[in-house]
Amino acid sequence: MRSAFFLFCAALLSAAIPATAPQRVTLAVERSSPQDVEVSGDVPGIPQGAKRFVRYEDLSRLSQVAFTVRDDSNFSGPVKLSGVSLDELLRALGVDEGKQPGKQLIAAICDDGYEGHYTAEYRAAHHPFLVLRIGGAEPAKWPRGPDGENYGPYLISHPSFSPAFHVLAHADEAQIPYGVVGLRFFDEAAVLKDLRPTGAVASPAVEGYRIALQNCLRCHRQGDIGGTKSPFGWPQMALIAQGNPAAFGKYVLRPNSVNPEANMPANPQYDATTIAALTAYFRSMATEAKR
Repeated sequence: MRSAFFLFCAALLSAAIPATAPQRVTLAVERSSPQDVEVSGDVPGIPQGAKRFVRYEDLSRLSQVAFTVRDDSNFSGPVKLSGVSLDELLRALGVDEGKQPGKQLIAAICDDGYEGHYTAEYRAAHHPFLVLRIGGAEPAKWPRGPDGENYGPYLISHPSFSPAFHVLAHADEAQIPYGVVGLRFFDEAAVLKDLRPTGAVASPAVEGYRIALQNCLRCHRQGDIGGTKSPFGWPQMALIAQGNPAAFGKYVLRPNSVNPEANMPANPQYDATTIAALTAYFRSMATEAKR
């Protein structure tokens, strides 16, 4: 009888105590250290247009992942990396996924204007994580890159990377930025709405869109999203593609053949069909802007 009573009490307690809540991080109004990561966008507790900061120490208290990474091109060989997964960070920030579970897009903002992008599809395929330690060392003791680059304050990597898709001659590319100073959170459907072309689903412009979303958006901005490393945003590229499609395609393929001082990486792997799809996409953007 006593055992039955204890079992009854245990059942009541288990029903009364909710499942373990996800760990949460504190959002600071001001930066206290260069190692604080800036957080903005659709995050509870952050007013629209404002930013908050999360300390390295608070990130280190979250559930960590650790891998020996062998295929990150930022490193010359295998390296031990540990940190917090981007999905864990979503939970720690209390980002509301009630309406569209897992449908947040995370942008990693870098100190040079580059921006990495992590859709729900990308995160599910590649499990990216914010690196907190390299070889067990904290950022102050991180080694320099092969060309002397400073990886800090943060970088993003993956346990391993295999392309999850191909679009014409474009293969899914690893988003592995270093110099990450901030993370911005978007409702994926809302932010991508203005980037998607209209028309037939199988049109070349749609194929160009998928390529542009992963490749071009890292350095070229459209509205609230996209890198600022290039002074040419989506509207300017759309006008060039519409006004001089041959020059646009040539620049995408080999920028230095058009401008010897161009910093944009070449895309020699893109064939004529791929270039045509990208051109069709940006021309469709110019058409949409006129409506």
